[in-house]
Amino acid sequence: MKTLRLKKLLVATGIALAGLALTPNLRAQVEIFIVGGNASSSVLFDRATNFFNGGFTVVGGSSSQVRTYSGTNLTLTPSLGAITIDINLLGAVGGLEDLVNQTTETNASGVSLVPTVVDSSTSPDAIGINSVAANFSALPTYVVPYVFIKNNNSADTAAITNLTQRQAQYLETATLPARFFGGASTNAIYFVGRNSQAAVRTEVDLNVYNSQTINTYFTNALGQPVLDTGADPGLVTGSAVTATVLVLTNSIGTVAVQNLKSGVSALSYEGVPYSAANVESGSYPLWGYENYYYITSPNTGHPSTAQLSVINALYASVTNAAFQVSTVFTNNFIPNSSLRVTRAFDGGPITVLPNY
Repeated sequence: MKTLRLKKLLVATGIALAGLALTPNLRAQVEIFIVGGNASSSVLFDRATNFFNGGFTVVGGSSSQVRTYSGTNLTLTPSLGAITIDINLLGAVGGLEDLVNQTTETNASGVSLVPTVVDSSTSPDAIGINSVAANFSALPTYVVPYVFIKNNNSADTAAITNLTQRQAQYLETATLPARFFGGASTNAIYFVGRNSQAAVRTEVDLNVYNSQTINTYFTNALGQPVLDTGADPGLVTGSAVTATVLVLTNSIGTVAVQNLKSGVSALSYEGVPYSAANVESGSYPLWGYENYYYITSPNTGHPSTAQLSVINALYASVTNAAFQVSTVFTNNFIPNSSLRVTRAFDGGPITVLPNY
C-alpha cells in the first residue's frame, strides 16, 4: 500500500531532493519520525523550520511532502545533542496503521523507519483501531476543515454552488450530469478524490455517509478524464486534487481548506458556506479534530524520554497562542478553543458547548 501511495505521489507532484545547508551537518543524537496527512503540511514545515533556532539542514524540495530537518535547538540541544525531525505526509490513515503495527515508512533520504508520531485529523477508532488497546496517547492540536471545490472557469460547474448530503454521496460514487448538482448542462461532472490513506477521504465520507467505493478520476496529458481503477483509487495529496480540478474543469474535488488555491472555490454544504465562523458555530460540519498520536510508555514503540522532549517542544510551538493567530494558521485551521460546539466521534452529531 505504501508503495502505491509513493508511486501516486511521484506521478502527481514529483519528489525533488534538495539540500539547504545552513549549518554544518551534525550527527543526530535524537531523531523522531512524524508521518500522517498532508492537510497539516504548512504547519509542520513552518514549525519545524522555527524549531531549529540554532540552524538546520533540510532534505526534500519545497514541493515534497517528505522532508528531513536536522539541526540544533538552543533550548534542547545542550542536553540532547543534534536533533533530526523526519516528516512523511503521505497519508494519515496509513500512518496510524503503521504506528500500531510498527511498520516502517520511508524518510526523505530513502531510509525505512518506524513512525514515532502520527499527525492525523482521523481518529484511530474511525478506521477500526481501538485507541485504548493500541496504547495511543493523543495531543490535541486544532481543527482541520474540509471543502468540496470546483473550477471557477467552468461553464459546467458555474451554477453549482451547493451540495446536499445526497448529492455529495452520488458525486463520490457515480458520474452524473451537471444538472443533477444544480448546473444547467447535461455534461458529466467528474469526482476527484483522495485515496483511502487520507484523512480528507475518511472524514468527508463519514460526514456525507458514504461507505461505498469512490468513483474518482485523474487526467491524462490531454486533460481528459481517466477513471482511477487502481487498487486504492484516489490521489495522494490535496495539492494534486486541486491541480487536477484546475485541468479537468468539469469536476468537483475534496480537499482540506489549506489546499484552496487561485482558480478554485469552495462549495457550500447543505446550504452553509465554509467559513471559520460557521465551523465554530456548528453550522458547517465538514471538519475533524487534528491530534498527534504516539504510543504510551512503556509499550513497544513508545518514544524515548529524549524523543518525547522533542515531541512536546514541537507540540508547544504548534499550539502556541501567538502562532495560532498567524497567517500560516488562520487561513487554514481553527483553534480548538474557538469551537462553541463539539462532537464525540468523527462525522458524528454536533452538540453545543456551554460557552455557546
